[in-house]
Amino acid sequence: MFNFNKTFFKLSISDLRIWVHLGCTDQEKFHAQLVSFTIDLVFKAPPKAIASDRLEDTACYFKIVQDIKSLCQRTPFNLIERLTTDVYKAIDVSLGGQKSLISFINVTTHKIAPPVQDVHGGVSFTYCDAPSKVKEP
Repeated sequence: MFNFNKTFFKLSISDLRIWVHLGCTDQEKFHAQLVSFTIDLVFKAPPKAIASDRLEDTACYFKIVQDIKSLCQRTPFNLIERLTTDVYKAIDVSLGGQKSLISFINVTTHKIAPPVQDVHGGVSFTYCDAPSKVKEP
C-alpha cells in the first residue's frame, strides 16, 4: 500500500523539444526528428531552496536541459527506448552532488511524428525508477 500522507516535492521540465537523429534506418535518421521530453524529479524532502532561494540548494534544470541537448546533438539513436535511457543517465550525471536530494527520476520521450502510417499522436516511452511501495506500520 502506498503512503499518501506525505508531502510531495517535484520539479518538472515539460515539453522540452529537441531535434534528434532517430530511427531504425539510415534514411529515417538522415533528417533530425522533433522529440519532446518530459522530466520529473521528485525530491526526498523539501529542497533547501524553498527557504534559501539559492540555486545551490536544489537541482539546476538549466544544466539538465543543456546536458540533454548536448547528448541529442552528438549522438544518433536507433530506438526511442535507448534515447530515453541515455537521457535518464545524462540527468543522473548532471545532478552530480544534488542526486542525493532526489527520490526518483521520470523521463518520458515523445516521438511527435513517427513515420508510421495511421499513428497521429506520436509514440512515447517512459523510463522511471519509481520508489517501491511503502508498508504501513
